[in-house]
Amino acid sequence: MPTKVKNGDYLTTDVFEQLKQIELSILLDVAMLCEKHDLTYYLIGGTLLGAIRHDGFIPWDDDIDIAMPRNDFEAFQEIAKTELPESLFLHYGTTDSEYYLPIIKIKKNGTIFEEESASPSISHKGIFIDIFPLDNAKKNSGFLFHAKGRILKQIRSLLFLKVNEETTLHSIAPWKKALLKLTKPIPTSAFFRLLTSYMQSNNDDSAPYYVNYGSQYGYKKQTMPKSMYDDATTTSFEGHNFKVPGQTERLLERIYGKNYMDLPPVEKRITHKPKRIQLKEEIIS
Repeated sequence: MPTKVKNGDYLTTDVFEQLKQIELSILLDVAMLCEKHDLTYYLIGGTLLGAIRHDGFIPWDDDIDIAMPRNDFEAFQEIAKTELPESLFLHYGTTDSEYYLPIIKIKKNGTIFEEESASPSISHKGIFIDIFPLDNAKKNSGFLFHAKGRILKQIRSLLFLKVNEETTLHSIAPWKKALLKLTKPIPTSAFFRLLTSYMQSNNDDSAPYYVNYGSQYGYKKQTMPKSMYDDATTTSFEGHNFKVPGQTERLLERIYGKNYMDLPPVEKRITHKPKRIQLKEEIIS
């Protein structure tokens, strides 16, 4: 049976440690595929910070994030169709017509990691790692740059509302209710294609910036010179070496500030607040 989780006790449980080991095993499989096919990936976000500050997971963190340049992100999907281990599932709009996030989640079959905020419509609730696409950007300022970022944010918001209509309809503004009613005949998959197509509308690989539109930190903070990712190196994460951006320190300062090596206050040491976890497939005899 799935384990019900009280978040206050979660960090001290054996379940928490086993969860991280499953995520690490997924990362190892993904990294091995990338190495085999010469695909570029980087540890990012809290995973990168954990690697630098803790040589592994941030003690209270319960997820793994990596990023790939868009071309590698798309190539990985094709390779994964035939070479991803059978124990894993690539969850994205190309494998689930009701999926709404612009990032790939690689999930462990037979497991459950159900967050409090997760959409009830998600068909596969397995333990996962996140893969973010890095899209080209010609500039990091200006009207067109900000207009694109804001439009993408609104499309993402609409997608979320469409797949969560039953649970969110009573609490949203009247104009959003009207918009949902107007767009109801349009399938989720059509909005997903619109979102991801617009994200990669700048297909000029010579553009000087990468932007991570899928990040929780917002497009402005996550638009960085490609030179910060160039000359990738490796660093240790939980006893294994993984690729990291060449200018890791600058990137971490950009996201977390100059004092990124300092531990945050206890009240900011938060997890994804899972409410149910199942670590392995149940065998019924």
